[in-house]
Amino acid sequence: MERPPFFITGASGYIGLVVTEFAIAQGHSVCGLSRSEAGAEKLRALGATPVLGNITAHDVLARESAAADAIIHLAWNHDWSADYNKTVNDDLAAVNAICASIKDTGKPLVIASGCAGAQPNADGSETDETTPLRPNFFAARRFLENEVNATAKKGVYGMSVRLSSYVYGRGGVRNGFLFMHIAEAVKLNESLYINDGSYHVSPLHVEDAARLFLQAVLKGKAGEAYNGAAQTDVTLKDMAEAIGKLVGVPVRSVSFEEAAEKWSPFLATVNYLDVRSSNKKAREMLDWKPEGIDYITDISSGSYVPIAAQMKEQKSDVQK
Repeated sequence: MERPPFFITGASGYIGLVVTEFAIAQGHSVCGLSRSEAGAEKLRALGATPVLGNITAHDVLARESAAADAIIHLAWNHDWSADYNKTVNDDLAAVNAICASIKDTGKPLVIASGCAGAQPNADGSETDETTPLRPNFFAARRFLENEVNATAKKGVYGMSVRLSSYVYGRGGVRNGFLFMHIAEAVKLNESLYINDGSYHVSPLHVEDAARLFLQAVLKGKAGEAYNGAAQTDVTLKDMAEAIGKLVGVPVRSVSFEEAAEKWSPFLATVNYLDVRSSNKKAREMLDWKPEGIDYITDISSGSYVPIAAQMKEQKSDVQK
C-alpha cells in the first residue's frame, strides 16, 4: 500500500537526495523541488517526480505543499559570498508561502535549522534544545525556526531539525565545511587547527540526517526542535589529524588570526565554535538513533579517500 506523498524542497541537494531515497524506500511518493534539469534527472533516477523551480517560486511551493501530505524544507542558498540578508529573507518568504497553503490541515512541515548557535555550557557538558543562543551569533536559520515553530499556534504543524555544521558521508558536498577544510589542507600542504583544538564539532552522517527528518515527519510534535548530532566527543584537533592522515600532510596548531589569514575569516569563525549538541530528545521522542560510520573513520579511510585523491591530482596537474 502506498504511503502518504511528500514534497521536499532542496530534494536534489546533498541531504535532500538521501531523504528522497529513503522516503521512496519506505513506500512514499516524492515530489522534489529542483533548480536545474541536472538535479531533476537525479530525482527521476531515484523514482521521484521532479518539480522545476526555486524557493522564490511561491506559487509552485504553495501548489506542491497543498498537494502533499508532508513537507520537508531543505532548500537553502549555500553560496556564502551571497547577500546573507537576502538569503534569509528569501527563505522566510518561501516558508511563509508553504505555511499559508497548509494552514489548519494538520500536515507536518519539517525544516532544517542548525545546532552550532547554542551557547556552550560553562562546565563543558552537552547542550540541548533549550540552550540559549550565543550572543551576536549569525543564526538566521534559528530565526526561521522560531517563525515556523511559532506557527503551531496558527494552525500549521511545523517543527525543525537542527543540523550539525559537519554533516558528512558519501563523499560529502563541495560547499560543505569538511570539504572546504580538506581542500585547504591540499592547498596549504598542512592541516590546521586553532589553538589547542579542544573545541568539539558534533558531526552527523548524511544517512542519519535523512532518517531523522523522516522520523520527525512521522513522530515529531508541532512547535518542537530536535538536535541532529551523532557524536559530541570529536574535537577540532581530531578532525585536523584525520584530514592530515587523509591528505598526507603535517598537522599544526595556529592562532585564530593565522587561521583567518590562511583560510578565510568566515571559515576560521566556523572552525572556532565549541559544539556539543545532545541528541537525547531526538532519540527518545522520535525513536531515532545514529547508525552511520563514525566521523573520523570516514574522513581518514572512508568515503573521502577518493575525494582527497582527486583534489591532489588536480593540484598536481595545475603545477605541471
